[in-house]
Amino acid sequence: MSVVLRSIALLCGLTLTAAESVPASVVVDTTQPGLTIPADFLGISYEKNALVEPHFKSTNSVLIHLHRNLGAGTLRLGGNKVELTRWQADTPASLEKATGLAVIGRATLDDLYGFLKATEWKCLHGINLAGNQPEASAEEAAYALKIGAASVLAFEVGNEPNLYTNHDLRKKGYDCPTYLPEASAAIKVIRARNPGIVLAGPATARRTDHWFEDAVTGLKGQLEIGTSHLYALSGGSTNAKSANFPNIENLLLAATMAKDVAMVDEHRKAAQAAGMRYRLAECNSVSNGGRTGVSDTFVSALWATDFLFSVAEHGADGINFHCNLKPGSYSPLSWSKTESTYSVHPLYYAMLAFKEAGHGRFLPTAVKSAANLTAHATLGADGKIRVVLTNKDLTHEVITHLTAGRAKGTVTRLSAASADAKNGITFAGASAGADGKWAAKTRESITSSGAELTIVVPAGSAAVVTLD
Repeated sequence: MSVVLRSIALLCGLTLTAAESVPASVVVDTTQPGLTIPADFLGISYEKNALVEPHFKSTNSVLIHLHRNLGAGTLRLGGNKVELTRWQADTPASLEKATGLAVIGRATLDDLYGFLKATEWKCLHGINLAGNQPEASAEEAAYALKIGAASVLAFEVGNEPNLYTNHDLRKKGYDCPTYLPEASAAIKVIRARNPGIVLAGPATARRTDHWFEDAVTGLKGQLEIGTSHLYALSGGSTNAKSANFPNIENLLLAATMAKDVAMVDEHRKAAQAAGMRYRLAECNSVSNGGRTGVSDTFVSALWATDFLFSVAEHGADGINFHCNLKPGSYSPLSWSKTESTYSVHPLYYAMLAFKEAGHGRFLPTAVKSAANLTAHATLGADGKIRVVLTNKDLTHEVITHLTAGRAKGTVTRLSAASADAKNGITFAGASAGADGKWAAKTRESITSSGAELTIVVPAGSAAVVTLD
């Protein structure tokens, strides 16, 4: 056993040898269905300057397929580049290399909303706040609504205002009390130009100073959707002993997940108290673009599978995994400029697993095991029960004894050759093709003569159990 894997086993409280299996009991309560998962829960977040590259066009069949594989979803245009994007209605999309300023106009949005129509996704459309040009943002929103209203979820006003000073967008000392009147003034201009527009924000980065809570309270009646951002680990951490240090061990810890869903709970409650829905509009494994060897490996898919269902169980309207379209990062997809091709990365396959089981209503689920196994269950409109088993123990297979009131079904698996694999990942026995298409190939049949089904979940893998 490697030093890394042994340390993970110890962190999970295991003293077994690598050859031993670990038993688990999973009991699903089918009598108390709970929250319904929103149809557009799943999403991807892109930096807004991606609009000046040849991605979001109705003719881009590969990227269209890669989105459609995931079912209904929400595409967010956001990131730090929201504040470095300017609207000039009659100007073709361009990027000023010296300043990093992206310029977009009507033709850019014609392409974007043609792409969205082809994917059947909604758009959380970020608009500039820091540039102090609310009239331009209002005009951009007006044109988007004119050509693609059916594809708009909301317009998100600004991006991470609590980090404006870090990016030299505001002077030192800029705080939430300073932000609120500025945001309110911009919102007034945007609403005057677009009556009935749905707005979102404040799109805050994760902090411990209650910026989000103070902002949604101050903007009550002005925003319909509260949005914030979360990264499980810090890309800027240099302390290897810190719980936020970006390594495999910390990403898979139950304590990391508990900390993250606690933030979701806090922000959802604050948004609801202000009369808003709540969406985790930007998130991923490690901040600052991710960490090579962690964010771009199969481990990130194990984390994301559990993360997706955990956040949904805690009542968020949806999440958007951030995507900078670069290999070696946290991106579910990347793009090669030299070859004009897209590549699919491990995180994408976790999203496919969520698409398979992430619909209907949640069912209460109890797990007992010495292994780092998690389980989530849903009851679909088709009457089927789906149970997602994620074995985040990288050294031991888990023999799962599942009780869910059903005796027959199928299993589809999320797997890779190893936890640190960056390629060769499959869900339901299939990988996405060069044309962007994906279709399930392998479904195992399972039956039981009694009330209990037995499913073996290999080390470092996940399984979706669908019960008839």
